[in-house]
Amino acid sequence: MVLTGMAALVLGACGDGSSAAPSTKAGWTARHGAAMTALKADLATARTTLSSLQRPNILGTCTQLRDSLGEARKGLPVPDAGADVALRTALDAIGTGTDDCVEGARGPNIPQLEKSFSELREASTLLEVATRTLDAWT
Repeated sequence: MVLTGMAALVLGACGDGSSAAPSTKAGWTARHGAAMTALKADLATARTTLSSLQRPNILGTCTQLRDSLGEARKGLPVPDAGADVALRTALDAIGTGTDDCVEGARGPNIPQLEKSFSELREASTLLEVATRTLDAWT
């Protein structure tokens, strides 16, 4: 009974192939490039807004960043192993900074917002590395 349920779950996850992940750089970029562009823009906006210390604006931009992050995560796994590791690392860092940003803005908790600012600065660097790794993918 358990094995039957597991088999159904695995087969259901495989789908009919119409939503299969692209295996080439061109295919991956066509499918996920717009989400990556939006993520980069929203990360830059969140970092700028955090500098302003305007809590309602911070909450809005960090919430938008969280939404963009969710879309960008749909690009995982990246078919290239090096690009996959780099992107996962960047997305995880953005997630940590975004969570602290949203919670700090809701508080308001200035130390948590300051922590988020540092985390998102580091995440921005990691996203640049991931972008270069994606660009180098052949």
